[in-house]
Amino acid sequence: MLKKAFIVIIALCAFSSLGGVFLAGLNIYTRSTTPHQETTTNDTSTHSEPAKTIQAK
Repeated sequence: MLKKAFIVIIALCAFSSLGGVFLAGLNIYTRSTTPHQETTTNDTSTHSEPAKTIQAK
């Protein structure tokens, strides 16, 4: 019941400018408290060597 009421309040606040500020703050808070997941893929495009420069003759 409490979770449903919280979702309704967020939905109602989304239509006002003050609600937008609240939702932005909630987004920042959620990002700061959520643990960061590191991806462990072997992507060759991110670990490639730097491009070689072409020298003029």
